[in-house]
Amino acid sequence: MAQTAAQAEDFAKAAKFDDISEVKSLIAKGISPNTVDSKGNSMLVLAIKDKSTGVTELLLQNRNIDVDLSNKYGETPLMMASFEGNLPLVKTLVLQNKARIDHIGWTPLHYACTKGNLDVAKFLVANGAIVDSNALNGTTPLMMAVQSGNEELVRYLLDNGADLRIRNTQGFSAIDIAEIYEKPWIADGLKSRWQKLYKQPYPGPLKPLPAKSS
Repeated sequence: MAQTAAQAEDFAKAAKFDDISEVKSLIAKGISPNTVDSKGNSMLVLAIKDKSTGVTELLLQNRNIDVDLSNKYGETPLMMASFEGNLPLVKTLVLQNKARIDHIGWTPLHYACTKGNLDVAKFLVANGAIVDSNALNGTTPLMMAVQSGNEELVRYLLDNGADLRIRNTQGFSAIDIAEIYEKPWIADGLKSRWQKLYKQPYPGPLKPLPAKSS
């Protein structure tokens, strides 16, 4: 059955506040577990964002759940779980619910690296995530890891094939990103690695870096 706006709103509220009985009641009335709110977020995305573990588990057990349903920003439940650094949920989504790890644009690996979530990134790569996957603006997981400041994660991605030479659509590499986000210790380490790998100094950005805010 098609749900009303009021029912969708009730479902969204229940998903946000981990109200398992209300979610069960709505689904029993025939409301789809794949209902989306007014902003296009699925109930599963809302539950993950608000750490509603009971509702998240309930939805994942529903045989009709679409674990790859994205919101208007292209964010999937796996992307949100990766961003939150929730490794048990990431494992459940991938191993039990067969959530897609890679797709066009931003990926779960990008989202894990944004927050410097090393363990989630390791799991995703071990299960087939493309290390150099490109967002539509050319951003790679390595660039997001650099921005997060997690040196161990940066090293892990490089050791697993991340290409230092990739530049985003603005012409900036991961080394430039380190400079832009004022992580000089990471920039120095990456320049040293560049020298060892390519037998020449890093040539620098293709255009001037943005001026640093005072």
